[in-house]
Amino acid sequence: MELERLDDYQSWRIRCGGQQLLIDPWLVDDIEVGDGGRWLRRRHGLPVALRPGQVGEHDIVVLTSALPAHAHVPTLRALNRSVRVLGAPAAVRLARSLGFRSTIVLTPGQRIVLDGRLALTGIRPRFPYGMGSIGLLIESLEDGVRTYFEPHVAPLRHPLLEPAVDVIVAPVQKVRLAGVQLAMDVNECVQLARHLKARWLLATGTTPAAGEGFIPERLLRVEGDLDTFEAVTRLQLGDGRGRLLAPGEIIRVPPRRRRSRPAA
Repeated sequence: MELERLDDYQSWRIRCGGQQLLIDPWLVDDIEVGDGGRWLRRRHGLPVALRPGQVGEHDIVVLTSALPAHAHVPTLRALNRSVRVLGAPAAVRLARSLGFRSTIVLTPGQRIVLDGRLALTGIRPRFPYGMGSIGLLIESLEDGVRTYFEPHVAPLRHPLLEPAVDVIVAPVQKVRLAGVQLAMDVNECVQLARHLKARWLLATGTTPAAGEGFIPERLLRVEGDLDTFEAVTRLQLGDGRGRLLAPGEIIRVPPRRRRSRPAA
C-alpha cells in the first residue's frame, strides 16, 4: 500500500490492490463558506501535488463528509463526471447533484470490497459526528496491510480496528468550534496508535486548519503545534514512526513480518 499526501491540509492519494483512492481532494481554488468566504476561507500554503486533469476515469474519489473542507465543490466540478465517487451518504448525494454517474454510499459499519483485492469499511467517529461523517478502514486483501483514515475524532474503541492497524492517518492538532472538539490532538493520536499497534502515525488536517473569516476569528480554536507532534511520537512510538509528509511525499507500507515457525 502507498500513501501520498496531496496538499498541506487533508487530501490524500492511496494506491492499493490495483485501485487509486483520492480521499477528500481539494485540488483547486480556496475552501469558502459564506459569500466570498465571509464565514470561513482556507487557502493552500504549498502547491498541490495533483491537478484535476491528472485524475483518471478509473480513480475513486472518497468523500468522508459533505462539509466543504471534505467535499470541495470547485474540485468536484473540475473532475470528469465518469470518475467513481464513494463516501458518506450526504457527500454522495452532493456528488450526484453535480452529475457524477457512478456512486457508492458507505455508511458506518458497512464494508465494500473492490475487485476482490481492496476493502473499505466505514468507521463512525465520536460525537459530534454521526451519519454525516465517516472514518475509513482501508484493507489490502492481498497482503493484509490496514490503514485507518480518521478525518475528525476517533472512537475510543472499535472492534473493526482491533487487534491492529498498520497506519493511522489523523489530525494531530486539537480543533474546537465554540468549545466542541472537532479533531484530535497528538496525545490522543499517540494513545490510539499504541492501542492499535500502528507502525506509522501520519498527520493530516494541519496547516490551514484555522483559516480566515468570522468562524475562525470568533469560534474556532486550534491547539498544538507540529514540533510537538514529532517530539511526542519520537518519544512514545519511536524514531520515524510519526511523520508529517510534504505534499507529493509517499510512504510505502509493506506487510507485517510474520514470525517464522521453528522447524519440527
